[in-house]
Amino acid sequence: MPLRAARAASRHAHCLGPLVSTEAQKSGACDAITSANRLMGWHLRAGRLDAAREVFNRMPQRDIVSWNSLMATHARSGEHGSAVVTFAEMRRCGFHADNASFSTVLLACARMEALEVGRCVHGLAAKTGASRNVFVGTSLTMMYANCGLFSCLERVVDAVDSPNIALWNALISGFVMNHRVEDAHRVFDHMTERNVVSWTAMVKGYVRVHELGWAFELFNLMPAKNSVSWCVMIGGFVNHEWFGEAVNLFKSLVSSGQKVTSAVLVKIVSACSGLKSIGGGRCIHGFAVKSGFVLDQIIEASLVMMYCNSLDINEARLEFDRMERKHVGSWNAIISGYIHANRMDEARQLFDSMVDRDKISWNLIISGYIKDGGIADAFELYSKMPEKNVEAATALMSCFIDNGMLDKAQHVFYNMPQVDVMSCTTLLFGYVKGGYIDDALDLFHRMRKRTVVTYNVMIAGLLRQGKVPEAYKLFDESPTHDLVTWSCLINGFAQNGLNNDALKLYKKMLRSNIRPSDSIISSLISCFSHHSMMVHGQQFHGITIRLGFKSHLLIQNSLIGMYCKCGEMIMAQAIFDRMASRDVVTWNTIICGYAFNGLGQNAIETFGSMKKAQIDPDGITFIGILSACNHMSLLEEGKHFFNMMTHNYGILPNKMHYACMVDLFSRRGMLEQAEELVKSMPFEPDSAIWTSLLSNCRLNGNGRLAEHAAAQLISINPMTKMPYLHLITVNGSTKRWSAMDNLRSQIRNVATEKEVGYSRI
Repeated sequence: MPLRAARAASRHAHCLGPLVSTEAQKSGACDAITSANRLMGWHLRAGRLDAAREVFNRMPQRDIVSWNSLMATHARSGEHGSAVVTFAEMRRCGFHADNASFSTVLLACARMEALEVGRCVHGLAAKTGASRNVFVGTSLTMMYANCGLFSCLERVVDAVDSPNIALWNALISGFVMNHRVEDAHRVFDHMTERNVVSWTAMVKGYVRVHELGWAFELFNLMPAKNSVSWCVMIGGFVNHEWFGEAVNLFKSLVSSGQKVTSAVLVKIVSACSGLKSIGGGRCIHGFAVKSGFVLDQIIEASLVMMYCNSLDINEARLEFDRMERKHVGSWNAIISGYIHANRMDEARQLFDSMVDRDKISWNLIISGYIKDGGIADAFELYSKMPEKNVEAATALMSCFIDNGMLDKAQHVFYNMPQVDVMSCTTLLFGYVKGGYIDDALDLFHRMRKRTVVTYNVMIAGLLRQGKVPEAYKLFDESPTHDLVTWSCLINGFAQNGLNNDALKLYKKMLRSNIRPSDSIISSLISCFSHHSMMVHGQQFHGITIRLGFKSHLLIQNSLIGMYCKCGEMIMAQAIFDRMASRDVVTWNTIICGYAFNGLGQNAIETFGSMKKAQIDPDGITFIGILSACNHMSLLEEGKHFFNMMTHNYGILPNKMHYACMVDLFSRRGMLEQAEELVKSMPFEPDSAIWTSLLSNCRLNGNGRLAEHAAAQLISINPMTKMPYLHLITVNGSTKRWSAMDNLRSQIRNVATEKEVGYSRI
């Protein structure tokens, strides 16, 4: 009715023409706009979003409120890109944005994680002074937090004229979202006023960084709790598999008389599922029915999943069949149960019998085929999807990439109806894994949106190719760094021999208040595996104790390796003896350490202990054992272990194993047997094997074999002088003076053909 009155007033004003004063025309137009804006507001509050858009489209004239209402309509519909486009269109029509305009468009940028657009809007808001408004400041805080740019959050808050508790809560939530709980707690401690939102945000922060003790302590200190607070704490216990604590806390919630929400019920059903407590699950089922949640689709699906996890799948099916009404979520849950029970045929039968399927149904069955190894079945089902979605396509791409079928992953990607950052990152990983770094870079630069995972994949790929400067440049460009980012770069520096740079980056990470992982510490320990740098290794040994990593298997293996390479076998053995559990890497490290430090008998005895511990050796184990036999000239033992490797453990010897045996034969003067072994190799000998033969020919004066080995080495690397020097010695021992002169002439020719030098300057 108001819109009809507005149109009538507009037509009446048009008919009167010049007889009506300009002021009256303006008054009538303003009344029409106001009425239309009021009608849009009614539609918005009632959730009639299409009707609100229709009102806007039919308005002959609009004001800033009309445009704000349209932006809010788009945002309410989840069409955040359309909200941003509307803001730009409003600006092109000559309207100046007000605080509501800025707040709405910034929230849309936050939802899309559109950092560049958000920065442009921030610049305009700062220019007009709107950024000083508390509501605009709150939206700016949320935008930067969602985009991972936590470094500027406090500057945004400081620019607001009159910060309120909502703004401070947004700042805390922003830090929590980016795992900056220490910064969030600092802000929390300085707040003059706190409410339940402030406390809940801090509890959520500690849950997010896996500090459940701190989270529960804060939760107990809360002066007042709401349903969200209980849900966050119970959910934290469930997600970290503290199922008993979650059930006890739920009992406290019920006894307190506070309202139990469906979200809490879903989490407590998951806790019963984790405890395999069918009795507890049935009690929760009864509680849900008694409380009126029986028709809640999410709870119903959670109960079915609980029965699948707590019972045999056949009994879970009986419980499912007893349900009077079965929502699509319940069907999906029982299908998921069959998939986890590796009964794909029954899962497919259930899927085929469903009347209504949703996106999750299709994704489940496709993922089930992928898990079952049925790639062809998964691809066939994907091709039959009525509406292909990005989740199923990404899962299929990931499967193709894992199985070395990058071309098929590309085919799926470039035929998707739409792509998102996850699908792009998946293909990016495929390029990096396959070594196609140029294709990866091309895709990376074409991506409109990138996450920290995208940057991590690209940084790791560049480092794997030895492109350290390019990787560091991407690290600097990344808007945020998580622990994986730092780990990628520090590990990459260490693997590329840039030990000092790795150490500097580690110190920079500490200044950024990032707690190092055991992977980072392990890489840094490996950097100092040289006697001249052992003091740094010992310092990091102390750091592992302070950080609580002393008993971590990865750290203990790295420490043993570091002390072995530094020749400190007593320390290495002491760490080895104190270990509660050992893996094959542990045994390999100590065995190789003994072998390379000339303690061959210790290496052989440790190998015996390894077999008693029922740890199966691998190829590296036998490199250590054969090296030990080589250093001690134990030919029969070496032959025994070489045969054991193949016959007892099915390990095919590689070039390093053959090199050990060739060297062992050669050292014992058995050059003919060494030569026969080289000829029997299933692959071409490398320079290490020919060098071993040549050096032992020099000691034994075997000119024929020496010339053959030298010729092979020269063909591999024509610029090396080493073969000529060995041949000179061999010919000298047999008094072939003319051959020696010829070889010296050849060395001079090699020396004059220098490689072109390069400079970094």
